[in-house]
Amino acid sequence: MVFPDFKYGWLPEEFQVRLPNELDFKKEAKNAKRCKEIFKNNPNVAVPSVYDELTSERVLTMSFESGISATNVQEMHRQGMDLKRVARLISESFIHMIFEKGFVHSDPHPGNIFVRPKKMADGTQDVEVVLLDHGIYTDLTQETRLSYTKLWRGILTQNELKIKQASKELGADFFELFTSMIVNRKYEDVMDERSAYKTKSRLGEKQDAKS
Repeated sequence: MVFPDFKYGWLPEEFQVRLPNELDFKKEAKNAKRCKEIFKNNPNVAVPSVYDELTSERVLTMSFESGISATNVQEMHRQGMDLKRVARLISESFIHMIFEKGFVHSDPHPGNIFVRPKKMADGTQDVEVVLLDHGIYTDLTQETRLSYTKLWRGILTQNELKIKQASKELGADFFELFTSMIVNRKYEDVMDERSAYKTKSRLGEKQDAKS
């Protein structure tokens, strides 16, 4: 075993909690409505509407939403969508859920995030993100959100002390592994001194804040 001290006890606990929620479509309908409310004033994010009269614990009826997978780059190019705009909208949507609302779509794979061109009210052409499959959500406490904010600030400024503190607060014993999982990069690359000067300066961090 690569990490003999790593504890896996949380896995069956997660399955015990998550699976019943995934199989109860009334809970998914409730999540979808709450998500739709969160983005009601955002013209660039769409969530399917729930038809309550046709929904039960075993059947969920929602509005059909067209779109293409957020990873189908070729089709996005063909439809004239700005890929940077798509990436920004998806990032901003999840940042809003994580840091501002504490109610987070927890299954954001490419099949659950669609994008499509959208003509805005002022006549300009833009992009719309469609969030699908609302079976699994996570409620984040304010304490968790603050610790996660600290973690990202530590990552962006290469402040190892902040990374260690935030990882501990979030229950992660191996801060290097945890950081690598969060950013999908090797820890050595995250802490590469050549890549963070501008970020540190912009956030007001000292250049030697690593211990």
